[in-house]
Amino acid sequence: MEDRIGKTLTLLKGRLQELLRDSLVNLVLFGSRARGDYEESSDVDVAVIVRGLSRELKDRIYREVAAIELEHGQPISLLVFSEQEFNRLRERERRIAKDILEEGVAL
Repeated sequence: MEDRIGKTLTLLKGRLQELLRDSLVNLVLFGSRARGDYEESSDVDVAVIVRGLSRELKDRIYREVAAIELEHGQPISLLVFSEQEFNRLRERERRIAKDILEEGVAL
């Protein structure tokens, strides 16, 4: 993976760990960057799974990621799920949950 992307992901992980602390269940890179079939212009697909996710906390996560996008000039496609929501998607065998579980790389 490109060094620039690695630095962006390291920063993202650190800021979300600081913001979410014990509420962070999982942070997963998925999509073309995780599979290794990306192009230089590809965005970075990241799923965040949070225990006890409130609307306010979800908004804070999106604001934090938007700030990182501006700082690094790297588009990040972010999906934020509560732990319960992601488990429901997984149980119903929804494509997005399957992609995250099968091709995802835990950060």
